[in-house]
Order: sequence, then C-alpha cells, then structure tokens
Amino acid sequence: MNWNARAAVAVCTIVAAVIGVGGCASPVRGTGVAAELDVRTLDTGRFPTAPPKMSVLLDDVGYARLEAARMADAVLSPHEVDPKYSTGASALVHTDAQSVTRYLAEPVLPVLLKYGFVLGFSTGSADAVLPLTTAASGSHEREGLTVTVLRFPDAAAAKAAAAELDAVDFALNPENVAVTLPKYADSRAHWRPSVPTLGSTTAHGSYVISVLADSRTPDINRLVEATQKYLDAEVIELDKFTPTPVGKFSTLRQDPDGLLARVIHDQGVVPPPDGQGEVVLTLRGYLNYLLDQSGRFPVLQRAGVDRVAVTADAFGFRTRDDAAAARFVTESAELGPAVDRRAVDPPADVPGALCVQDYLAPKNGQFRCFVAYRKYAALVLGARLWETQQRAAAQYALLANSQR
Repeated sequence: MNWNARAAVAVCTIVAAVIGVGGCASPVRGTGVAAELDVRTLDTGRFPTAPPKMSVLLDDVGYARLEAARMADAVLSPHEVDPKYSTGASALVHTDAQSVTRYLAEPVLPVLLKYGFVLGFSTGSADAVLPLTTAASGSHEREGLTVTVLRFPDAAAAKAAAAELDAVDFALNPENVAVTLPKYADSRAHWRPSVPTLGSTTAHGSYVISVLADSRTPDINRLVEATQKYLDAEVIELDKFTPTPVGKFSTLRQDPDGLLARVIHDQGVVPPPDGQGEVVLTLRGYLNYLLDQSGRFPVLQRAGVDRVAVTADAFGFRTRDDAAAARFVTESAELGPAVDRRAVDPPADVPGALCVQDYLAPKNGQFRCFVAYRKYAALVLGARLWETQQRAAAQYALLANSQR
C-alpha cells in the first residue's frame, strides 16, 4: 500500500480556568444597556469592538472552499461512527487535485484530473495520539481510520475514477493483495498481508469514498469490519447532502448566519477563506478538526452548538441559549489535564470570562480566553497574556455590540 496522510492540523485545545484581575479602561464603540455592563468601560486596547466588514466578492477558489466547508458536514469523523476513535488525526478541504495527494498516493493525480475532480474533504481519528503514516511490517501503533471523500461531476465519472484510483495504488507495490468488502461488492480494496492497513475505494453517486483503516496487527477481518461500519454511516450522510451545482458556487455566502462578523478580526475585515479558516462550520464539520474529540465533542453537544466560526486566532460558537453559552465556558474550563495548563487572570470586568495558559499549545496561541454573551461564546488565542486579555475584552464588547 502507498497511502499518505498528513500529520494532525493545528486544532484548538479548549481548556480554561479563572481568577480575578483588575485593569484600566479605555473608550470604545458601543452604548450601555440597562442592567448590562457598559462595554465602553472595558480595557480593549487597540482592538476593534465593531463588527468587521465582509469581503464583497470571492474568487473561484474562495467559493470552492465555502462549498468544501459545507461538504465537511456530510463527512463523518470516525469518532461519530465508533467512539473508540477518540483522537482527531487530520482534516483538510481539497479544492485542487494536488492537495489530495497529501492523503492518497501521488500517482493518482492524473486520475483525479482525468475524471474532473471537483473538490473534497479529508478527516481521520484514532484511538491514540499518533499521526497516521505508512505502517511497518508486522504491527502498527494505533487503530484508526483516515477518510477522503472526493466529488466528481457525476456518478459515471465517480465510478470510473474509483476503479482507477484503486488500480493505480494497487500497482505501486507487488505485495498488494485484493480484498473484497462483502457488503460493498462494487468497492475496490487491497492490503499487504504483512502490514495492518486496508485501503478501500467506494463510489457512491457522484462521490468517491477512500478509507484507510489501520490496526495494531494484521487482522483482515477487523479491518474489513471497521471499513464497512464507516461506509454504512457515511453513505447515509452523503445521501442527505445537497451539493451546490458547480456553476452556482458564487451564490454561496461566507457568513450566512452572521457568526463570523461576531468574531474579532484585528484589522476590522473578514478575509476570504484560506482553506482552514474564515468559514462557518456545522458542529459535525468542526468536530473533524478537533484533537480531543472524545473530551470536547460532548461539551459542544451539551451546549447545543450548531455553528462554529473559525479564524486563525479566534473562534465563535452559537449555542442553544444564554444558559448553554455560560455552561459551555464553564465546562470548557475543566477540560484537559491540569498538569498541562495553569489558570491565569481573565480580562478585568468581563462577566464570566475564563483564561488559561496551555503549555502544550503553539507559542502564538498559548494564552486563551473564553467569553460568552447571551447565546454566543468565543475563544480568543494569543502569545502574550495582557494582549489576549485585551482581545478577549474586545471580543466580549463585539458580541454585545452585535446584539444591538
């Protein structure tokens, strides 16, 4: 087998704790409302508190990224299919064929181009925190699934592409042996008996579902069972999904629910989608990007989160109601091993704000603060505590100002 997979993408580690802090105030945009904090009194530093401006028009790639983000809602994290896959491994939108080769073998590129590849989405999760790589003979260090769903112009193109994708990958190693999936007679699959991985390619409508299952030992029955269990669930989700026609991508809106405009953008402008951020995801779509899926997904579910706005250094969450948003902040503060974080001062006078220093996070996001206003919650990341506190205060003010 010659399947590739990228290491885990940067994902947000949602942990927080809180103690009180004092601070000074500076004037900001906004007005006071009876029985509510006057957000003009908060210390927001140089950060904006007014809703950012949206990009009026996107280029073709930008619109394709919006459609790929929509499709992420139709691609199940393996964790949803089997909770034992507790750790997210990778997630990526594909709007060009070359990016697919980060998950599938490089020689499949001509096949994708030949059959008119439109776009795709990859996800993966496993029972251990390890990147999925090509297995060595005999054993592997985790059990998991990596999935890539590819969209083609029609069912005929998808069916032909699926057959050739498998044939190309099969030919890359003389030890490959064909495997049958009993419940999916038209699927193509193969493995090397000395390596505990199974690759399969299944055409379903205008989609091709590529699944790489890996286990700790070469147990073909276990690999087939895991693959079929995933396919059983995934084909149902694809049947529910209504793809946007290729010629209609420009009708998509970057912020259909107004959630991105509630998330702080330091320059006051929401840039076009960049392939990972500046989009709004459903809860299912967002789950694909989480590392600690078994820990964080239940918190998101209990809060009734249905939309998540993703940017490089801030996230917005739309919850069920005001109480759910407050609960989301509180429960998020309790996530993660205590040894990996420490409580730090939240921004002064921001109701319910919680902040933490995460020792395992990248330096530019080691400080993180949660705030909530009515049914909206937000997570702000930063490299310096004082600056993150100011951004969190500005984020709270932005949420408040967006309600008026």
